[in-house]
Amino acid sequence: MTPRTTGVWISGASATILRWGPEGVSAREHIDSDVPGKHRSTGRPPTEDRPASEGHRDEHMRSFFAQIIAGVPIADDLLLVGDGEVVEHFAREIEAHDHGRASARRVEVDKSGPMTEPQFLARIRVFAGTPARRSLPD
Repeated sequence: MTPRTTGVWISGASATILRWGPEGVSAREHIDSDVPGKHRSTGRPPTEDRPASEGHRDEHMRSFFAQIIAGVPIADDLLLVGDGEVVEHFAREIEAHDHGRASARRVEVDKSGPMTEPQFLARIRVFAGTPARRSLPD
């Protein structure tokens, strides 16, 4: 069992952070993103490798990731759950942030679509090694 575990469910629009420990959920935070959505053009292909608006979006994404990282204790094991590319990009940010630190934490990425808080908490508990006890009726 992991003493402290933090779960982050992340999408381009928001992030939910739940911290789990022996006493149960000890912290919950929701962060809304100001990252602009991706614009997909159906016109002719761009002449540049990357449109100017993508650089602006990347800067917003880095700022969003920094907000989340600030809310995640460095000593906690970390479960990253999310949809699409965002969770993968965030995992790389965590890896870069943790690089060179003396203490290594366990980080796992689990791609998933939206879920309820109880579903998310169940995944965090399994990751932490403390799944909910289930009892069958007599």
